[in-house]
Amino acid sequence: MPTRYTVDGDLKDVVNADVLQARDKKVTAAKETKVRLEERFKTRKNRWFFTR
Repeated sequence: MPTRYTVDGDLKDVVNADVLQARDKKVTAAKETKVRLEERFKTRKNRWFFTR
């Protein structure tokens, strides 16, 4: 679904087609993505992205 909002984070090195094939790689990628988004939240960048 298209959206007008974007986040200035690059997750292409974490999530790709190869990662989505195996469950253990998928779990590791999800954890790394969570860490990166939490870092963005703590630095107060893209504040609107984390509000309801």
